Amino acid sequence: MLNNAFRTSKTPFDHKVVTVSGNKLTTTCNEGMEHIYTVAPDAKVVCDGQSSTTANLKAGTRVHVTTHEDDAAIATSIDSRKPRTGPKV
Repeated sequence: MLNNAFRTSKTPFDHKVVTVSGNKLTTTCNEGMEHIYTVAPDAKVVCDGQSSTTANLKAGTRVHVTTHEDDAAIATSIDSRKPRTGPKV
């Protein structure tokens, strides 16, 4: 398990969902390291461009996680989008 304490950025991190349980989101990054976030009560969750909840985040889903600038273990925004198909516009 990776300690998120060194990550204090508003820049989103590209991850894959492992599990969601209550207000806890567990993900893995491209390097295969596990990250555990507490989802803020007022976190913005977007699935495929629509406002959503963490209950709609399924294992294996790619997400961009943005953390609180003062505490990198708190997710303030989670954005899940389907991969693009077809030509880029």
